Amino acid sequence: MAVVTGKRRHTIEDLWVLSHQTDKRLELVRGELRELTPTGWEHGRVCARIARLLDVYASGGQRGVALGAETGCVLHAGDEPTVRAADAAFIRRERLPEQLPVGYAQIVPDLVVEVTSPSDTYAMVAEKVNDWLLAGAQMVWVVDTSSRQVSVHRPNQSVRVYGESDTLSGEDVLPDFACKVSELFAW
Repeated sequence: MAVVTGKRRHTIEDLWVLSHQTDKRLELVRGELRELTPTGWEHGRVCARIARLLDVYASGGQRGVALGAETGCVLHAGDEPTVRAADAAFIRRERLPEQLPVGYAQIVPDLVVEVTSPSDTYAMVAEKVNDWLLAGAQMVWVVDTSSRQVSVHRPNQSVRVYGESDTLSGEDVLPDFACKVSELFAW
């Protein structure tokens, strides 16, 4: 759950400095700092499973790089700077810079994964999905730990929902990636 920390307009540089002066988890949304509350163990477990699956996929054939939770990605700079941290993400190899820079990722991931928490509202999740897609993400998976479903969001396409017995595909974003939805929630 995000907690608004004030109405002063902040910059990406402000966020970077603050993130090194506090142990709080922060995001910057349209110039506004938002404090993220700690998540529960199920959320963390599901995030770890997804990040592992993406990392195995990325490593096989050097397809790209998987990112775990807390990796800040610049979605917008300028008047309404936004830096979000997905629960997991993937960037294709051909989009990666020669050398990874210090600081937040300046590349919007091809795939973004958001794992819901009990405190998340529909509006909060919808805002994140919209921000990622508008910034250029090709696919966003919303993994709902309550319903044990995954909704797949793509630009200009209808949302598709997959249940535990379904197979989740990486489609053209992660070619040859597939896993059972139930695997995301397995012990």
